[in-house]
Amino acid sequence: MHTLRHAQLALIVLLGLGLARIGANVPSYSEYDAPMRYDTRRGGGGRYNNRQQQLQQQASAAQTLYPRPGGINYDLAETPAQQQQPRRREYLLRAHEGVSSRDQHKCRIWVPSEAVSKYPLASLIQTDVANKLTSIEVCCTGYTPTRLMGVTVCRPICSCQNGGCRVPGECDCYEGFVRNDNGDCVFACPIGCQNGRCYLDGSCQCDMGYMLDETRRFCRPICSTGCGNNPRHNCTEPEVCSCAKGYQLTNEGCQPVCDPDCGIGGICRDNNECDCGPGYTLKDGVCQSDCYQKCYNGVCVSRNRCICDPGFTYHEQSTMCVPV
Repeated sequence: MHTLRHAQLALIVLLGLGLARIGANVPSYSEYDAPMRYDTRRGGGGRYNNRQQQLQQQASAAQTLYPRPGGINYDLAETPAQQQQPRRREYLLRAHEGVSSRDQHKCRIWVPSEAVSKYPLASLIQTDVANKLTSIEVCCTGYTPTRLMGVTVCRPICSCQNGGCRVPGECDCYEGFVRNDNGDCVFACPIGCQNGRCYLDGSCQCDMGYMLDETRRFCRPICSTGCGNNPRHNCTEPEVCSCAKGYQLTNEGCQPVCDPDCGIGGICRDNNECDCGPGYTLKDGVCQSDCYQKCYNGVCVSRNRCICDPGFTYHEQSTMCVPV
């Protein structure tokens, strides 16, 4: 009898636990919106519609932050500002120059109207009568204008011997010449062999104290004890270590030399780069002060002083530097 009662009690307990679990899994409408609010056809919004709006907003934001790649993105990747430029200032595109034709290397600049004649082969664009300024199209810095079949052509500028100018400041050696460690185009066999002699088979035999470089086309001086691991040192003559190109010997050893000089507001670092001090910013390759003058084609050395580049003179009315 007692055994039967214990079995009945155990069965009742198990049934109670099962019903409790089922009840726990049934949603309570006091916690959620009524079913009618989920149906958008009945004019309700509810959390379903709110969730849809959130998803749409997130998708819209994602499209704004991560636009699909297109032509405009690729065009931006090829802007002149992102293209590598020569380091020397005489070949750098200036801040006041607006590129009008990248392929033809032409730029538009504003100049005093009375100085337009000083810019050879310039094309007139527009005139600001009130300010006595004229917009002209000229060859960008680093290029020089020439006339070819009645058309103005901009050619790159560089000082090349035994080579042609490919881009401003860079030379391509002619056939029969090779670029040596200093960047100069020198004779190569069979025409000649610097610090050596050529043989009929086109090979080069170096003089005593020299050895062939990796290309086996020109002779390099030998320093038997080496010049150390300092990249500023270089073997310039047999058994003679001196400063590498771009450095000069001082009391503190080989120090970098920038061309042009960084100015009073900067210090020259390696690779012809300037480190500007407080109150100066790098502009057109030189550390310049924030002066009130425009100082185009010049350097602002202080708040009220503009020093024009060689070949330019200061124009009082426009505060620019114009060709002499």
